[in-house]
This record gives sequence, structure tokens and C-alpha cells, in this order.
Amino acid sequence: MGAETVAFVPPRYGLEVIGGAETLVRCLAEELHRRGRPVEILTTCAIDPYTWKTHYPPGIEHIHGVTVRRFHNQSRNVDRKVARTQQEISEGKSISRRRQEYWIRNVVTSEDMVRYLRENRDGYRAFVFAPYLFGTTYQGVLAVKDKAYIIPCLHDEPFAHLSIFRKMMHSARGIIFNSEPEMELVRRLYGKGMRGRVVGMGFEPFTADGRRFREKYGLEGDFVLYAGRRDVAKNTFLLMRYFCNYVHNTGRDVKLVMIGEPRVNIPYSFRDVIVDVGPVDERDKRDSYAAATFLCNPSVQESFSIVIMEAWLVGSACLVHGDCAVTRHHVERSEGGLWFRDYPTFHEAMDVLLESEGLRGSMGARGREYVLSAFCWDRVVESFLAALDDGGA
Repeated sequence: MGAETVAFVPPRYGLEVIGGAETLVRCLAEELHRRGRPVEILTTCAIDPYTWKTHYPPGIEHIHGVTVRRFHNQSRNVDRKVARTQQEISEGKSISRRRQEYWIRNVVTSEDMVRYLRENRDGYRAFVFAPYLFGTTYQGVLAVKDKAYIIPCLHDEPFAHLSIFRKMMHSARGIIFNSEPEMELVRRLYGKGMRGRVVGMGFEPFTADGRRFREKYGLEGDFVLYAGRRDVAKNTFLLMRYFCNYVHNTGRDVKLVMIGEPRVNIPYSFRDVIVDVGPVDERDKRDSYAAATFLCNPSVQESFSIVIMEAWLVGSACLVHGDCAVTRHHVERSEGGLWFRDYPTFHEAMDVLLESEGLRGSMGARGREYVLSAFCWDRVVESFLAALDDGGA
């Protein structure tokens, strides 16, 4: 800790922690540390975003040279009242401010962390909270308002419309966005005067061996890759349904390969065309991008999309959902892929991408150029430090 130290405050942190916001925070903190900037992580002892049970011991450890301070966490997300309130919010029902406060203070928070923030606020240059949807962020921002910055990782969902988050966003000194559409959404929800700057995440070129991935998992011919968490929010099951319909309607010899977790139930009649590899290490993940005919990210709830950037870095074209402002923005700005909005447009996009290797190659090349230009680490770090200097304006 020191007067120039920047503290990142995610609810979970660690090499084993899976999640876009958590990965972004870790990569940004490690890059700042690599460049000689003093950084720390203030986080909880949890690893599982569903149970929030204690996993790591409280105290101080170092991960890739970065100091990590862990605090005991509390969560009552299994409490009937908390669960009922969360369900009503997700359904878009009107919830009183009192119930909103009760809910956010019981999702996951840490009394020890909030106490540390209050007692040590003068020992840090800034506190950067991410993502928005947790008690650690809500209570933490309110504890150190004039030094608080938020990387919201926001998308248009019922939770984002709660009045408590309007209060939180206006309480922070600055907002750090991952993309222009996310910034537009925040200003639409909380007011045009919201201070903020687009920063995003940095990337460097990496090597990948698509042939190795294919040989390891016994894959031949064309396949579409899905990489990431499998759930309704990520539109995983929509992609599976559309893909099964496409194969049924066309008879094409193409597979859908899925990496990530948790595993999903594949329709029996399509188990020869949908391959669930499950969780993979970093090498296999990168090799999968190079092996794929193209990547599909069907999610409509994204503030950035790391997998698209990584796929572009190895020259893979991308197919995204047109109702996701962020991924569609990246695809249209880079010309690195196509987008669909329903089954007919999905079918058409699949035909175009599968039938034209040359088009896929040119899209992948343009995507790679876009990532290396817009999201190189020099530019990202410069923008991040500028956001701290000017309050995100």
C-alpha cells in the first residue's frame, strides 16, 4: 500500500476464477504491475459465484507479483427473502428502494473489506470496483466515493435499471467503460452527464496450433466454435437450437464444438454433430480459435467480449448476435465477421461463412488488425491512467 497505489476491488480474484470481468481486472492489474505501477487487489475469499462459500484463506498473498488482500465475505443469497427479491428483479417487477438495499447488501459483501476501505482510504490513489452487480461494489463505492471508479461491465438487464445503481454510479468519481455502446447504455440509464472514458482490455499477439487441437480431440472438417460459460444469459441454448435446425435443414457436414463449463445436455440425435469438450486450459483455448472454421458468440449480454478479440488475434472470423450492441459494434467497426438476429439470418450467415474460405480469411485478418490497433496495451494503459487523472471525463 502507498499513496500512489491503485486498488482493484473485484468480488472474486485468482488464476482459477473464471469470468470476463474478473479476467479483465486481473490482466489490467498485472499489466500495470509489469510496467512498474503500484497496484493491489482487495477481494473476498470466494471462488464460486453461485454459493459464495469461503475458498481461499483470508490474508495477503501474491499472484504474478501482485499483492492480493483477501477478506471474509458474507452472502445470504440462499435466504428465501433475498432469493425471492432477486427473482422478482430478474422478472422486471417494481421493487421498493428498501428491498433493493436489502438485496444488494446480502448478495455478497464483506464487512471486513468495507471497514478496511474506510480506514485506509488515504493510503491509496484510487479504488477501482468491478463489476457493478455486487454488494462489494455497491458498499465499497459508497465508502470511498471521491476515490471510487467503477468498471461496470454493464449490459441492458433488469438489475441495471434499479435505483440503487443509479445512486452508486453518481456517487463514484468516474466510470471506466469497456466499449462505446456500454458508455451509451450507462448514459441512457443514469443520465447524459455521467462522467466516463472508454478503456477496455489490452491484448498481445499469441501463437496457436489449430492442428494440435484437432488431433487432440479427434476433430475433422468444418466446425463452429462456442467458447465460454453455458447458460441462458449467454444464449448458449439458442445457439444449440439454431445449429441443430441448420444441420437438419441443410444436411451439411459441420459440427458445433463447445469449450467451457458447466457441461450441457446435448440432444441425443445430435450428439454426433455437437461436441462438448468442457473446460480447457489456456493453450487448448487458444488452439481452438485457430482450429475453428469460425467462432460464434450468440450472447446479447456483453460489455466487451474477450473471446471475440482472442479469436480475431489468430485470424478467425466471428458470428455474433445482432441484438448485442457491443459485439455488433465490434463486428461492424472491424468488418471481422457477420451478425444474425433470428434463425433465417443465422442460416444465411452460416451459409456465407461456410462456403467462402477467402471471405473468412479476410474477415479474420481485419479483426486481428482491429484488436492490435484499438486494444493494444499501450493505448489501454494510457487511457486507464488518464481516466484516473481526470475522473473519467
